Amino acid sequence: MTRTSGFFFCAALFATAFAAGCGAGSGDSAPPEQAAEPAEDTVAVVFETAMGDVEVALYPDRAPVSVAQFLRYVDGAHYDGATLYRATRTAVGHSFDIVQGGLRRLPMLTGDQGAADEEPPFPPIPHESTHDTGMRNERGVLSYARGEPGTANSEFFFNLGDSSVLNTDQGGPDRDGFGYATFGRVVRGIEVLDAIQQLPTDAPTDNEIVQGQILNDPVPIHTIRRATP
Repeated sequence: MTRTSGFFFCAALFATAFAAGCGAGSGDSAPPEQAAEPAEDTVAVVFETAMGDVEVALYPDRAPVSVAQFLRYVDGAHYDGATLYRATRTAVGHSFDIVQGGLRRLPMLTGDQGAADEEPPFPPIPHESTHDTGMRNERGVLSYARGEPGTANSEFFFNLGDSSVLNTDQGGPDRDGFGYATFGRVVRGIEVLDAIQQLPTDAPTDNEIVQGQILNDPVPIHTIRRATP
């Protein structure tokens, strides 16, 4: 090979390598991997009931006031021996599907006037709307029961369907528009709650609002505890 032909041969190789290098940095190459968004912080708790366990993720960043109150009851073992005592079903004409529980200290809802004589261990908490929490009252979501806004305390309920009438700024003229504070979501055991919802609800009550909604045999809550990792 002559010196001239060798020069053109090397130049061709350089041009090929340069073109390949430019192509590697062009828009045709695969984009760099996007960093994964950090997982949302939750606190896991387990409801140990006579009909099975239900695990729930609580959302302290979304509902700091509601979660802090609930954990005060959990950590102090105040729910040990409480019950799930109320169930509603849209299939039989109710406005929403829920299972409600707690220390039964809402006499205005349950008609259990004896409960009114017992002071709850903690004061009620300010209301957190569903706009605040960004969680709707829908299947699997845990929410606080209440009377007037700002009276939520020991009573809670599980949504077992789309309970949109319980969201802030929704519902009919018979609702105050504040909605019910959402602060957790079932991650395991929702079939336990489905079974409880189907139990007979013919227990007598003096309150017309909850006629046909009080379980004949309330389901005992053995304990509610933080889940072990």
